Amino acid sequence: MLLALCCVRPAPAQPDGPAAAETILPGVSIVRGAVNTVVFERNGRRLVVAPGDVTALPGRGPIDWVLVTHHHRDEASGVAPLLANGAKLVVPAAETHLFSQADAFWRAQEHYLVGFRPSRFTLRESVPVTRSVKDGDVLEWEGLKFTVIDTPGHTDGSVTYVVALGGARIAFTGDLIYAPGRMWELYSLQERLGGLQPHLGFGATGEQVKASLKRVLASRPTHLVPSHGPVMTDPVSAVEQMNRNFDRLMDNYLTTVGWPDFGRTGRNAYDAIWARLYHGKKLPRLPPLPPASYPPWIRNVTLTSQAIVADNGAAFLSDCGLINGQADVIARLREMIGAGEIRRVEAIWPTHYHADHTDMITRARQSFRSEVYVQREMADIMEFPYAYGMPYMPSVPVRADHIMADRQTIDWHGIKLTFYHFPGQTLYHGGLLAEKAGFKAFFTGDSWANWGIEDYCPYFRCFLGEDRGYDKCLKILLECKPDILVQAHRGPMAVTEDYLRRTLAKFQEREGLCRALLPHDDPNFGLDPYWARAFPYRQVALRDAPVDLEVRITNHALKPKTFHAELRVPENWSRPTGAGVVTIPARSEGVIRLRGATPMNPAKSRAVLGIAITSDGQAMGEMAEAIVDFPSPTRL
Repeated sequence: MLLALCCVRPAPAQPDGPAAAETILPGVSIVRGAVNTVVFERNGRRLVVAPGDVTALPGRGPIDWVLVTHHHRDEASGVAPLLANGAKLVVPAAETHLFSQADAFWRAQEHYLVGFRPSRFTLRESVPVTRSVKDGDVLEWEGLKFTVIDTPGHTDGSVTYVVALGGARIAFTGDLIYAPGRMWELYSLQERLGGLQPHLGFGATGEQVKASLKRVLASRPTHLVPSHGPVMTDPVSAVEQMNRNFDRLMDNYLTTVGWPDFGRTGRNAYDAIWARLYHGKKLPRLPPLPPASYPPWIRNVTLTSQAIVADNGAAFLSDCGLINGQADVIARLREMIGAGEIRRVEAIWPTHYHADHTDMITRARQSFRSEVYVQREMADIMEFPYAYGMPYMPSVPVRADHIMADRQTIDWHGIKLTFYHFPGQTLYHGGLLAEKAGFKAFFTGDSWANWGIEDYCPYFRCFLGEDRGYDKCLKILLECKPDILVQAHRGPMAVTEDYLRRTLAKFQEREGLCRALLPHDDPNFGLDPYWARAFPYRQVALRDAPVDLEVRITNHALKPKTFHAELRVPENWSRPTGAGVVTIPARSEGVIRLRGATPMNPAKSRAVLGIAITSDGQAMGEMAEAIVDFPSPTRL
């Protein structure tokens, strides 16, 4: 990933007048902002569906009701000013707490993100709710009846509102569908698959989305109005195309996915989950890789750790983690030293940032006076985990003694070690080729399973495209031609060139399938929840003091793009400064620096700041947030 050294220009003034609107039916207009905000005008009064962050709505007369389909921040970040002017808020019953008790949600958030529902892409501050609605409820307003359909999938509590008007039946579907054949993004579908953990569930709620859309079609709408995308006037065809494109993507994904034996339960676990989710459907799955043996100079330690052992007894440890308090790596290493299997732990190298691979590194460094080698692309996230709002972060920061460049080689006691950026399961991942006496072992961490690849969690940042993500990883393996792969959880296995090429072909096919399903100029914008993110994600600030943030933006597109970022702060904060614009080259990362000022007497011990993004002139809403904690006055 290139870091663009871009010039940040002052932000242009934002328009204050009513946003441009288009009429979709008499008395119904739509404003295309961060979402499609729809305004009904009737008898001198107004009703709004999906307020987004539009601050000035078309039409005249008081706004009586504001209806939202789900809790995501782009759907409802502008609702508070409307409520302050007398509007009443209608929300899905299952998500009421994310509106009325948003403060409680944020108080409970810690850096160790282990679940994805409800998403942190939710309101930053609580708002009053007048009515919570569920399936079958009807809201009557000025002679119109808005019927509620429970339509979970994009979020657990999403609803659709259906209203009849002048011979038309309009369904406001939220983010179930974007356009014929397309959905807005895929990362919100992350959830448990069968009995597997949430991070293994890529596309897990897709079948729920399809079932919800089937329920919408049963209400016989003439128009589908999504939160993102065009108004659709052939709902049946639009849904059929989307289902087909989604199924094609999942067929490809489930052919290569590496989770079937998670928990070491074997292929039967895969078959059971498959039968539960995809009744009677068969796919040509890649076969499991044959087991292999370690050479004498590689030893299994425990859990995710293996050791490369030099002739002098020095050990180069791959990974040093902990899962639920199990498997004390340090105790096992002491046993190995006592038994004469190794003489000392000279070096520790984490494959990637996840806690089950890293949480014992600092203790091991102290216990054995080891030096830590870290891949350059991982060094920041390892040393400053609290600055990242990602899943499975290390609970203890890890400082590197040696930061290794991509393809850097060292001679370690007669063993050749080549370090690679290996961004498979996550962008923040390394790979290591160890060579001795003509034998090659490639340490893949969690970027390989005993069959298939482990790109099952967009929140880990798994990218598509040439020389990115698994495309890069598989090409490295084809170049290195290792005798064995050393997978952190599953040990050694043999892999053939044919197997790697078949997997690469499937992965490259996936990019085209995602382009067909996702509407962005690069599909990674619909796969990467962190393409716009705040750094640091979490910080402690003093009262009446500046707070500095970087907005780190990944331009996934194959062309330069211009981004605008604006800092949004709680009401009692000073007006923020530093909103700016940056043009970022293709496939690069750029930075915009923002500053806010904390109040002398903050209303809460934790504040959540929002960052609104515009991409090439298109408002995206508050795509990122940052947490600011205030220490107790007694601790100052």
